[in-house]
Amino acid sequence: MRKGKIKPVKIRYGLFAAALLMSAGIFAMMTYAQKQILSEYEKKAICVALSDIPRGVVLDESNISQYLDIKSVDAGCISRNAVILSESLYGSSPVYDICAGTVLTDNMFVSSRECLTGLNDPVLAGFRTDDLSKAVSGVLRAGDRIDIYSSDGSGGAGMLLCENVYVERGYDSSGCEVNDMSAAVMFNIYLDSSQVGTFYDGLRSGNMYVVKRC
Repeated sequence: MRKGKIKPVKIRYGLFAAALLMSAGIFAMMTYAQKQILSEYEKKAICVALSDIPRGVVLDESNISQYLDIKSVDAGCISRNAVILSESLYGSSPVYDICAGTVLTDNMFVSSRECLTGLNDPVLAGFRTDDLSKAVSGVLRAGDRIDIYSSDGSGGAGMLLCENVYVERGYDSSGCEVNDMSAAVMFNIYLDSSQVGTFYDGLRSGNMYVVKRC
């Protein structure tokens, strides 16, 4: 008689234990699902363009607060290559004009080091628009690429002096850096040290002109 009474008790305990395990499993799954859902609404700080960022402007510690703002957005809406730290853009320039309010990503910028690719011994040289024998086709801006020619003054084909030259900065007549669509009158360009002599010979001849690359 005792054995017959104990068996149902064991079954009830077994069913209770199974139900408890099942409940624990369901609770764990619901907790995980809840965390996943909440993670999509987790806030994360990213960099956004505070104002228009012209192509070619070099970002650094002195001007980055003028162009960048930090905003908190839903983590699920952020691109994997979104810029999180403004300091990561020091020494970089936009590859195209960036409008205010744009969420910034790494592929929008190029490092100044990349601008010097191909130059064995890069140096900065400068010229004024007054040094040119012909007007520049279009407004030159920081970040532009130009070819530099020298003509003989007779209207014939020019001789290529320097090719695919990077315009580092542009300045107005007061020496202030130009970072918008305004026309600059003085420019700094990166050249290889081996090109400097040829470049300044072209300036002295008075027949130098530049062509802006598209």
